[in-house]
Amino acid sequence: MSFMDSSSFATLVAHHVAAVITRSGASILRASQLTGIPRMTLIRRLRFPSTSPFDVHELEMLARAFHVDIETLVSPVEEAALPVPDTHHGVTGERADHD
Repeated sequence: MSFMDSSSFATLVAHHVAAVITRSGASILRASQLTGIPRMTLIRRLRFPSTSPFDVHELEMLARAFHVDIETLVSPVEEAALPVPDTHHGVTGERADHD
């Protein structure tokens, strides 16, 4: 098993989180509501993971809200390419910039 640097790992974790949100059909706003993670924090974590990575508590909240094992979010295995949710319109096209 090869190890990756922390920036690459944070980016991979953000990709996994985005994939889970996308597959659920939730918007960023809805993900925020389900997890209790502020919407702007989610946006920052997804857009800038190398400088603002998800913390363990946030990953736990995401795993619980989206009914996945936390290992799914931190797996070193790259999933099929899925787009990062649109942080302006959410993944379902819903306007997510209005709280």
